[in-house]
Amino acid sequence: FVLLFSGIWVSIAINALWNFNLLLKVPAPSLPALQAARERKFMHVVIVPCYIDPIEVLFDALGSLLMQNDLSNLLVVVAFEVKTPDLQRKVDTVKAAFGDRFGHFVVSIHTVDRNKEIPGGCSNKNYALREAHKYLKNHDLLATNSVTLTTCDTDSLFHPNYFVILEQVYCAANPSLSLPPQMVVWQPPLFYNWDLDQRPFFNRITGLMRSMMMLGGLISYNLNPMSIFSYPLELGLKAGFINPRYGVDDIIAKVRWMCCTNEQVPVLLLPVPVISGPTIGTSFMNEVEEWSRQIRRWIVGSSESFHYFVTHFKGQPFFSGAQWFFMFFMYYAVLLCSAGLFSLFAGLPFPWVNYPTLKITDSFNFSLKSIGIFALVVQYAVFAVAFYIDRRAIKMMTITEHISIFRNIGHWILSPPTLLVYSIIAFYAIIKFVFVGKKMARHDMAAKDGLGSVTAGGPVSAAAAPVGEAAPLPHMKPARSRSASMSTDSASFDVKELGNQAKVKTFVAGDADIRNSTAPVGELLCHLPDRFSFGAYSVETASIRYRSNRSQAGSNQV
Repeated sequence: FVLLFSGIWVSIAINALWNFNLLLKVPAPSLPALQAARERKFMHVVIVPCYIDPIEVLFDALGSLLMQNDLSNLLVVVAFEVKTPDLQRKVDTVKAAFGDRFGHFVVSIHTVDRNKEIPGGCSNKNYALREAHKYLKNHDLLATNSVTLTTCDTDSLFHPNYFVILEQVYCAANPSLSLPPQMVVWQPPLFYNWDLDQRPFFNRITGLMRSMMMLGGLISYNLNPMSIFSYPLELGLKAGFINPRYGVDDIIAKVRWMCCTNEQVPVLLLPVPVISGPTIGTSFMNEVEEWSRQIRRWIVGSSESFHYFVTHFKGQPFFSGAQWFFMFFMYYAVLLCSAGLFSLFAGLPFPWVNYPTLKITDSFNFSLKSIGIFALVVQYAVFAVAFYIDRRAIKMMTITEHISIFRNIGHWILSPPTLLVYSIIAFYAIIKFVFVGKKMARHDMAAKDGLGSVTAGGPVSAAAAPVGEAAPLPHMKPARSRSASMSTDSASFDVKELGNQAKVKTFVAGDADIRNSTAPVGELLCHLPDRFSFGAYSVETASIRYRSNRSQAGSNQV
């Protein structure tokens, strides 16, 4: 078994290197498909949820969408829960900042129907997707466009070429305009380099391992999408979008689609990197707590998916279903939950055990008493690949991080014990889930308060200025500073320490309709920054405008 575990780790490392080398390389359409690719028009629906997340983090995600090449074909839906703290001010702030900057912009507010759904990301995103579909139908956008659906977390940063590359891989997979699109899901590799250099060793190590295992495991083994992924509207319609009775939408997505469509629904590499915020806290002990809580959430999500397959799979497609079942079990139940503990106990030299000796060559024999050392060496070699991929990803995304070689070596040395503790927490979570069941799949959101992100140094107050004019901002130091790692030059939100006479632009209230207007200027939580950045690419906010000759549909609140 230890040799099997080691073989899986090696295959993940090899697959990760292979897939990483494919990033930013997209296939050109074949000559038969060239005409369809040039004639096809796209509409991209993007669901950005927000529950307890800081408004500054939401602004970061929406700002990364503002840097896309063509804003006219984006339908951005900001999905709030009705119990979102400070809901109305968040809605007003988001609409005032982004309502007229995308081709289409919708704010949805979801109320949980406890007879049909449970509170969580699944029910919220399912409602938002259905409202987006209604919007597309009402505005006659379905017949003339190939529609893609993209869901993400609030702490997501899209590469500026995300939708350009998505369109190219979509055209490569669908060479004909007359045929329905293939039932596939495109998964971009996730990197967690959002203040990752400021995180404790266990959090950074987990982030690096997850990136490698995304590239070499989830995608290569065709298991499930994670956090940020895209797929055709037809797949969402055929599967009924998202099952609102489950807690997480990503881990369960692949198996649901497979059961609903009776098709394989492969997880394909979308060769463009994206950034996802690591689960962090505001203090060291809070970091430990949030880190362990997130591990439990992932294991609960994978357990739900396993249960869904057992109860819903009807035998079609048989070989794809059997392969998924085996690989999913090996990845989550064996590799993540059991392999670390098994390798630890297998490597302990118990005096009452008689260890056989394997004859490798005439001059070399290997005692199974040393199997633990062999597994440890393999792990160190595989984990070194994760650190190598991280260095290359940082250069590819032109991100600045301050990690010395000595700190990297220290984190590399601590990787196996960190993953061992990870396995212990995961094993505990899966045992608890067996006895507790669905009660563990609740709206237990990951904390993001520790993410370094400042949009403004506090709520924008207009008490001393007329509406529409600049308002004075009190002298104050920002509560949290946006990570400079997102840009080689300066922070994405270019926040400076403001003096007593500093002025900031404020938003003007809209019409009097409470459901479709912004609140008075003094009630807005924050304002747009001067620039948005993704690595070395930076765009001045004032220059970002909705680029289409078609009349603006406006912002809608559902």
